[in-house]
Amino acid sequence: MRYNKRLQFIDDKLVKQPDIYPVNVTSMGIKSQNLVFGSFQQGRIAVRFQNKVNVRSGYMVIDGDNFKIESSTYNDRSSTIYGVEYRGRL
Repeated sequence: MRYNKRLQFIDDKLVKQPDIYPVNVTSMGIKSQNLVFGSFQQGRIAVRFQNKVNVRSGYMVIDGDNFKIESSTYNDRSSTIYGVEYRGRL
């Protein structure tokens, strides 16, 4: 798995964590969205981290694109955050 995108967390117009994380970004299809969320929404993504990152809400910027965090899952070694495309101002 390639971690070729860069992510930064944003919360209330302030940089929540100034760190930039390498992530793997995958757009979610209809089947996977129905399994995870029970519904379909265009522009939904899954963001995978190499290490555990504890963020449950807010916004994220991935290579200049804005996303709102919808949910997250964690295990002992890695994290996955689900987001949807956000077209408003941050």
